[in-house]
Amino acid sequence: MNTSKIKVLLVDDDTLLGNTVADELNKRGYETVYLSAVYGVSEAIRQFLPDVLVFDVEIGKENGIETAINLFKGNPSLPIIFISSHHEDEMKEAGLMAGAVAYIDKPFTAKLLIAHIDRFTRMTKNASDTSANLFPISSMQLDMKNRALIFEDGSIVDLRPMEFNILRELTIHVNEIVSREDMYEVVWDKDTSYYNEQSLNNYIRRLRNILEPDNKVEISLHRGLGYKLKVKSED
Repeated sequence: MNTSKIKVLLVDDDTLLGNTVADELNKRGYETVYLSAVYGVSEAIRQFLPDVLVFDVEIGKENGIETAINLFKGNPSLPIIFISSHHEDEMKEAGLMAGAVAYIDKPFTAKLLIAHIDRFTRMTKNASDTSANLFPISSMQLDMKNRALIFEDGSIVDLRPMEFNILRELTIHVNEIVSREDMYEVVWDKDTSYYNEQSLNNYIRRLRNILEPDNKVEISLHRGLGYKLKVKSED
């Protein structure tokens, strides 16, 4: 029996979404309890002792943020991750002010949610396992398990498979030139029928935009040779 499973308490009145997310989390090795209403949340926290609470901001007529404020007061060490179809900045600010560690817009991928869960539970359960999956890139971390990029402020970008493959290869060979030929093999898994220079250029362009918040990191083109992930050292 694996006693180191991360425990997730998920609360969302969308039963289709809730059951789907809960099933996905369980399949990926998490222990999940799903509730479709705020009633019973406090009792579930006491009995289940979750490592993280994933909470919808609007559950029926209940205000999830107001509920979370009371939950946070009684459980200040419990990370709360809000999920919501409300994308307004004011709502996000209210959620974070209520004690949440993250606010994820719906729709979201299970992979992105898991990246957030891992980030805010790695100091407790499975700390060494989770940390082993994180590869530092300047102030950021590349999450090898969840194919995501974690920024210093806690925000997380869900990388597309090709983007992840490129960034992983560049990260492994940081400050070294990776040839286009090697990149093709990594991105398209050695299937030469899918090699496409324009697609590679498009992925590189998108990665540059993603990495832009950290001015110490740059993907540079070396004509006739390939690409390099340049990470400037601290002054």
